[in-house]
Amino acid sequence: MASKLRRIRKYQWVTGKRLRKHGRRKKMETSHGQKTINARRRKGRHVLTPQRPKKKSIRG
Repeated sequence: MASKLRRIRKYQWVTGKRLRKHGRRKKMETSHGQKTINARRRKGRHVLTPQRPKKKSIRG
């Protein structure tokens, strides 16, 4: 039975598309986006917009 089951691939998101839609440059195009970023700055948020995940170093 187990040999007949296929391995299901995990969901692999595309970070580039996410950044193009929701990134800092996209937000700065509109006045509402600029207000959003400024509000996050005022609040003291460390992350203002989505970013690419950091690559993990092999050497630690």
